[in-house]
Amino acid sequence: MITKSFKDWDSEEVEKMFDLTRKWKDTPNLNQWLSNEKTHKSNPIIEELKEKLLFNADAWNEDELKMFFIAPLLNIVNIYHLPYYKPFTQRSLSIKTEQVDSKGEVEFLVATGRKNPEKPFFFLREYKQEEKRNNDALGQLLIAMMAAQLNNEDDIPLYGCYVLGRFWFFVLLEGQEYAVSKAFDASQDAIYEIITILEKVKNFIEAYFHSFKSKI
Repeated sequence: MITKSFKDWDSEEVEKMFDLTRKWKDTPNLNQWLSNEKTHKSNPIIEELKEKLLFNADAWNEDELKMFFIAPLLNIVNIYHLPYYKPFTQRSLSIKTEQVDSKGEVEFLVATGRKNPEKPFFFLREYKQEEKRNNDALGQLLIAMMAAQLNNEDDIPLYGCYVLGRFWFFVLLEGQEYAVSKAFDASQDAIYEIITILEKVKNFIEAYFHSFKSKI
């Protein structure tokens, strides 16, 4: 049995352990998530965030990146709808099968629950300093998403994102397949695309709850 923390996994290990396949093209659901039908007007708050990141992306440590850029950006999106779902930070997840026993803390996730996350939908796993990449951010995100997939015990898609300095990468996990987006540079106008993509996560979660209610 493999026993180790989430932070010690790389993406290839997760693929082999859980028989995952990375889709490199023909990923319509990822394309639908990333499609940018909505155009945000220039916003002075967002422009200020963009300028801060442009100046500090290679200087901030992970906590500074989280506090001064990621947290304010997530507050703009406001992925929050009680009593149905809310964001959580620094929460533990675990995965235990006959082959693997692993656990770790997830920096940010959106899930049902009030005090504790119950059914996760979206993960933001890593805030990596741009010039320090001593582990595999994608691997850490994937192992956390696999833990949620097994605990959810259903076939809903899981949405995720990992951050390397100014660059945001979006990940969609569906069953045994996953796909990764291109890099979105948050220090440029792509910050508005990032906000739209995060807002669409809310739409997907709302659609899930609407579908659930219709079956009752």
